[in-house]
Amino acid sequence: MHADNPTDISTWALSWIKIWRREKLPDPPAKHGPEALAYIQQTTKGLADPFQSQINWTTDATADVFIDEMRTWVPVPWDTLGGRVTLAGDAAHPMLVYRGQGYQHAVTDAENVVNALVSIRDKGANREEAIRAYSDDAVERGATAVTTSLNEAELSMGLDSVMKMMLAKKGHAK
Repeated sequence: MHADNPTDISTWALSWIKIWRREKLPDPPAKHGPEALAYIQQTTKGLADPFQSQINWTTDATADVFIDEMRTWVPVPWDTLGGRVTLAGDAAHPMLVYRGQGYQHAVTDAENVVNALVSIRDKGANREEAIRAYSDDAVERGATAVTTSLNEAELSMGLDSVMKMMLAKKGHAK
């Protein structure tokens, strides 16, 4: 949230995210603009305040609304083309926001791939083996993180299950 004047609500700029199961709602008529805003306002009726109020206060004149899907997949091993190509971060393991782990995994990937490249350059490590070892770790670690994030997303969808979330029990720990 940003506010040019914290005491004047008309100067507040808000970002909000609505997350839902795709099969529970019809597809939006538009992914941008006034129709997207109307869709969000129609499909969020009944949210608790202040969330519902924030959405209701949003107008065509004050908002540039976008609807986008958060895409994710559980990583599987990829071809490194003899150690010449690999993936890192969201390219390797895109995950939902529910564990707050995406950035942490991207940084871990960066450190691990740099270590693999340095071992090739300075220690004469086999390129294919070094990059394959990095990639295998990114797949294994990423698959666990993506699966955990998807499970957390599912738990977040109900009042009866939200307290079972790792976030509620442990916070943003590893």
